[in-house]
Amino acid sequence: MPSKNVTASPSHALTYRPWDRLDPTERNHEIIRYAERHRGKAVTVNLKPELDIHLRSQEHPMRAVSKRMNAELNRLDLRQLPALMVLEATRPEGRLHLHGVYLEAGYSTPRIQEAMRRAAGYVEGRRGSRQFKAKLVYAADGWRNYLMKDCRWTCRVLGSSSDERLWWVSHSMTRIVRDEYESSRLGLKLSANDNGPMLVAS
Repeated sequence: MPSKNVTASPSHALTYRPWDRLDPTERNHEIIRYAERHRGKAVTVNLKPELDIHLRSQEHPMRAVSKRMNAELNRLDLRQLPALMVLEATRPEGRLHLHGVYLEAGYSTPRIQEAMRRAAGYVEGRRGSRQFKAKLVYAADGWRNYLMKDCRWTCRVLGSSSDERLWWVSHSMTRIVRDEYESSRLGLKLSANDNGPMLVAS
């Protein structure tokens, strides 16, 4: 018998598509939904102007950001922090910044804030106090749409050929979301095969 706590979207109940067959956009959507279910935070991090300039000269700017993020998380012993980030350019000026989600996972907010600000290029003073903003994810689909709304514009600003190059997901985030997704998918499939009730979350 599958657990009564199984969670999955209606489309999954119909298709049972394995995690490995989801495209990157679908996986990111599942991650943001997971963050909402588990009291994750929606986060915005502004970049230091010097880092903004540096990233524009990089062939894969988000790869450079992810290296900085991993280095700062490791430095503050936050290497297992579940996080997703997307690089975005504002309209019309094209100022680069980060949006995303993360789970506190037992870590303190000040340490997470410190690591992310350092990864984005630590801004001092009054401007620095506005560099990091985080609040609970309360509308996952809306936040997902917000994260995706300027991907094409950002690709144009950076001369990138693919939206996928704008995203970074930590290994720990991928692992925990994939594991829950697969558990839910297999539970729903078993329920359907037994002609039992479909267990579907909104």
